[in-house]
Amino acid sequence: MAAAKNVEAVVINWKRPQNVGRIVRALRNQSTACTVTICDTHPEPRFALPAEVLGAADRVYRWQHNTGPYSRFVPLAAYDHEFTFFVDDDMVPGRRCVEHFVETAGSLPDLGVIGQLGRVIPESGVYSPRDVPRLPRAREVDVLVRGFFVRTRNLHHVAQLRWLMNYVDETVPEDDMVLCVAMRLCGGLRNYLTPSDPDPATLMNEAELPDPHALHRRPDHLRRRVDFMRAALDLGWPALRPAGPAHAPAPRLPRQPDRDQVDRDRVDVVPAAARPGTNGARRPRRSPSKGVLYLALGEEYGRLATDSARTLRLHGYDGPVRVVTDRPSRDLADLECEAHVVGELSRGFASRFHKTQLYRWSFERTLFLDADTVVISSIGEIWEQLAGHDMAMAPDMHASVGHVLAHSVNDPARRAPEYQLMRDLGLTGRRYYNSGVMLFGQGRRTADAFDRWHREWNRFRGEDQLALVRAIAASGLRVRTLDSSWNRRPRAFASVDEARASGVRILHFLSRQRTLLTDTYLGVVAEYLG
Repeated sequence: MAAAKNVEAVVINWKRPQNVGRIVRALRNQSTACTVTICDTHPEPRFALPAEVLGAADRVYRWQHNTGPYSRFVPLAAYDHEFTFFVDDDMVPGRRCVEHFVETAGSLPDLGVIGQLGRVIPESGVYSPRDVPRLPRAREVDVLVRGFFVRTRNLHHVAQLRWLMNYVDETVPEDDMVLCVAMRLCGGLRNYLTPSDPDPATLMNEAELPDPHALHRRPDHLRRRVDFMRAALDLGWPALRPAGPAHAPAPRLPRQPDRDQVDRDRVDVVPAAARPGTNGARRPRRSPSKGVLYLALGEEYGRLATDSARTLRLHGYDGPVRVVTDRPSRDLADLECEAHVVGELSRGFASRFHKTQLYRWSFERTLFLDADTVVISSIGEIWEQLAGHDMAMAPDMHASVGHVLAHSVNDPARRAPEYQLMRDLGLTGRRYYNSGVMLFGQGRRTADAFDRWHREWNRFRGEDQLALVRAIAASGLRVRTLDSSWNRRPRAFASVDEARASGVRILHFLSRQRTLLTDTYLGVVAEYLG
């Protein structure tokens, strides 16, 4: 059996041993058998892999010097299969993932790297973390991220490029760029997205995993990537040239979340003919400094988010919109929404796994809207509501944590352990915010608060708002209270017209109030919904 394997799958263990264990098990369970290799560079005993994980691997390389993600290339001369598959340690590949890559590789004689998440770099070299959609056929891109499938005989180009560029920093986080540029510049090969496949088992990130210590959260992450791409262009790297709207923001695979998505979205790839002052017909370039973000998992919430985005556009918002979803759609694309596809999760509270990590998809200033919100007036004034704070939210129907603990009818028996924790921490007097509409800026405190929010939510894996209270308290996040007109329940009004006349900007149709989503209540707004 071992002799028949022609793929070696490589994963790094640094500070996520729990993730690596799941990935190794998934690689062991592939429909196309592969050799499993671990590059074990963990810095402290607490990050060591359990014996059963090490025993499940075919090969383990160990060293202490940390070279970041470039560690996957350190044993480069030892890889000896026809193909090498590099897997990031924050995602679990589906059972047919290796099979899918092998089949694709056989149809591409000029294969450099293939993957499932890719980017096209603009002429300026200013890297923008916008994913190019996969098509029913293989599609060429400049850079692939998170997972890389290569012909092993071509890996020597990695070392060739690193020395050609004098790119010898001690830690090399741009490992994906080094690999893809090396194949194109030094090998004359091309990089492709694999053809789309409706079977989720073919995904390299069928399931998303936590990503503590991620490089994308470092303040110099984007600058380093831009510097590298510009240096490659100066050296003669023949980047693709965006040919039009096909390279605009579009659906990506389940990365989640892709970890680069937290980068500031500074560049809008618009063909020269469509820029202001030319004969192009597209709308002018938008400012990427602020944008709207949705989370929509499952068919129902996908439909709700699409309708919400329609009302957003209806009331004059022309800026970027990102939708984190497991069901990208043509309707979202038609609304010029950037779909970031994440792995399908079980229903219920599992969606909070992504909600508590929304910072990774943030803009410099982000307005997050729950999928069940309906915009009924212009939101133009929202962007100034931070007023020097890190985040702004409207109060919940429960004014304080103590009021939740005393009066909430939402399964208090199940939530009793979390309620007791809030008492033990002395947080019952804290204001209780509704997280269905959140305005927040990028910054150290905000990033820390989201990290803490995800960890706190992970304790009980239920509702998210008590976890948010704990995260705010621990991080020192500066929160401004939004007027309730930005997040109002519809039951107080007879119609959208009445709510609008009362100054309401956004209505929030929580589950018990969705019966009000009728033509009678919505009035003229209903004409624009699906």
